Amino acid sequence: MLPSKIVLSLVFSAFISQAAIVTAQATSESEAAVTNALTKRVDSFFEFLKAPSVNAEDAFADLLATGPFAGQAEQQKAFVDNYKKLAVSHGRFLVAKPVHFKRVGEDLAFLTFLYETERFPIVWRFAFYRPPLDSTERPDWFVVRLSFDTKLEQLSGLP
Repeated sequence: MLPSKIVLSLVFSAFISQAAIVTAQATSESEAAVTNALTKRVDSFFEFLKAPSVNAEDAFADLLATGPFAGQAEQQKAFVDNYKKLAVSHGRFLVAKPVHFKRVGEDLAFLTFLYETERFPIVWRFAFYRPPLDSTERPDWFVVRLSFDTKLEQLSGLP
């Protein structure tokens, strides 16, 4: 028979291990929820951008309605102008596919999409942020960084 201190120690160790497993599961579920929500948000942006009844200005304004780009008409216009140039030279949008998701801590997430057109793919990079407020109602994620270009080599990790 094991001494009571050893039994107590084993029970405590099992409890700690179980708590760690539950915490890891909760974190991974949270990770999946964030990944899905932000991916759906970007997918919605691309579908909105593609819709014949919507202009690019409205699509970008919707995506950038909160965060540091909100109300920044010049910055939003620059995004729209660059997008229109790529659209003219690369052809009609066909499909956008998520290729990379990376979360840094609890409140910063990076998403990379391959935006396929008739003539050439375009790499879109989004950085979403959510301020870590102490209240129970946290603000929604918003875009803090947005870029798109044809630097395909960066997807492979090549310089």
